[in-house]
Amino acid sequence: MSEKLPCRSCGNLIAMSTAEKNEGMCMPCKGGYRERIEQSKRRAEEHKKYTASPQASYWKALVDRVYHTPEGFSGLALAEQHYYAVSVLVGEVYNGGFDQYFGNSSGDHYAEACAGLLQLEATQTLALLEKAKRLLFGIEPVPTDQGLRQLSMPTYADQPDLDCEAALDTLDQQFYLDCEQLDERLLKYAGEHRLFERARG
Repeated sequence: MSEKLPCRSCGNLIAMSTAEKNEGMCMPCKGGYRERIEQSKRRAEEHKKYTASPQASYWKALVDRVYHTPEGFSGLALAEQHYYAVSVLVGEVYNGGFDQYFGNSSGDHYAEACAGLLQLEATQTLALLEKAKRLLFGIEPVPTDQGLRQLSMPTYADQPDLDCEAALDTLDQQFYLDCEQLDERLLKYAGEHRLFERARG
């Protein structure tokens, strides 16, 4: 068996020939991509933990009820509606900003998302959502029909409103700071309302 040495940076064992070529370092450390590898491992581990969690089981069951039962979203209890609407808001804004949130079916539940943020006492996030609403719809109510919403949105016009897009981007950046730690608030809210127990029947 060929002798191995610890990488002088990360400590992983490497072949002596590799150490000699790379100043005592493994290829990832020498190449400067060790941190990306470690981040990827951490994300994979976090995802593995999440998929085995009561939270993931509940979310899967909740989405199934929204999309595959006759009652759909209206069949959810009020606390579930709040949890669902805020969770979808978070996912959509992180994925594509407030413009995507309102342009997709997620915007159907704007009123419930506002009510949910109030329940979570996430007033800064609520203010950002309301500012985005005013940029896109002014003082008019948000249409609950996706097609009507898109027709009303200046960002969906043949000549998109670039000033509106820039203002939305600023709101997106503020949202991404997550000053109110929405995931933690959602977990606390779920615990208070014993939501995850519903997934276990």
